[in-house]
Amino acid sequence: MVIGLLILTSIPTVTGVAQAISGQKTQKEREKDAKRMKKFHIDISCEVQSTRIGEIHGKRLVLRDDRVWLGPHEALNPCSEGYVAESFYIEYPDNERVPVEIGLVTQVRDDPPLLNWIYVDKDTMELKYGNKSVSIAHHVGPWDWTEDEKGITFDGKERFTAVEDPKTHRWQIYYDMDSDGLSRYVPNSRRKMSVRLERTLIPGV
Repeated sequence: MVIGLLILTSIPTVTGVAQAISGQKTQKEREKDAKRMKKFHIDISCEVQSTRIGEIHGKRLVLRDDRVWLGPHEALNPCSEGYVAESFYIEYPDNERVPVEIGLVTQVRDDPPLLNWIYVDKDTMELKYGNKSVSIAHHVGPWDWTEDEKGITFDGKERFTAVEDPKTHRWQIYYDMDSDGLSRYVPNSRRKMSVRLERTLIPGV
């Protein structure tokens, strides 16, 4: 199996991939890997004071048209607004990146099961998803979690922003890498709100 393709014929295969990657690691490192392999949904928390906060707070991330969007509250697959992200952490397979970065993987379809990487587009700061050949030229990590293991971080920070599409009025997720309100990437006329991405573990997975 080539991990870069992330095309799996069955979910149990994922466990085998993780075991192969961590074969030479210490017991403590393997336990940490197993913990990071637990699948979760990604929910939005927003503390910004706004009359439109109901459009964002508590929403769950869905995948559609190669981008990451806000879907319904507590959405499950199948979902009419996109594929509900079912994610976990695993090392990104690129020998050119030293040290090895932790990537964020998500299932993007059920039949046959297919996994992609969630990454930050280097040109637009949008959160997108794709296979290794699509993602490798962009910011693929390091992804991690906060000290309480609830919040999701990218490069050790929580700089995620929901941006409204003026045509569809749907909200998309960006990463504010420069911490300047995405001034170089998103026009000031578009509605934006700082958000927190939180892990909601999927029971029994």
